[in-house]
Amino acid sequence: MPVWSRILLRLDRWWADLRAEGLRRRFAACGERVSVHGPVVIHGPEKLTVGDDVVVNAFVHIWAQGGVTIGASTMIASHVAITSLTHDKAAARFADSLVVKPVVIGRNVWIGSHAVILPGITIGDGAIVGAGAVVTRDVAPGETVVGVPAAVLRPRAET
Repeated sequence: MPVWSRILLRLDRWWADLRAEGLRRRFAACGERVSVHGPVVIHGPEKLTVGDDVVVNAFVHIWAQGGVTIGASTMIASHVAITSLTHDKAAARFADSLVVKPVVIGRNVWIGSHAVILPGITIGDGAIVGAGAVVTRDVAPGETVVGVPAAVLRPRAET
């Protein structure tokens, strides 16, 4: 690889790290060794709390204005959407309504690619959310959920 290519790669990595650090500083709280692999979009980062050793992969979109908590050692795969906001289905005009419900994601949770976590959801410690799942109900600790809407596939084996 030519020298100029290596220099450009280093500059690109440096710039990505700088952007991620700037984003992490805007979080309500941010643990140690948090890895954000951009591009990501986080609306309301000041309402986002992230524990230690969390990984957020590329193309994740988080609407945190209603409060989002992500526990330690959680992995969020690419293209995941997490939202703490929705609209009132009984409103005369949906655009004029806003429903705010916090999302809580426990410790050691694995959220697969393209999953969607809706407002007001709690995902328990050690749970797995399968790729493409749409989580409309709380997930108990250790459960694996898959599908649309997400349903329990099986409890996680004790380790």
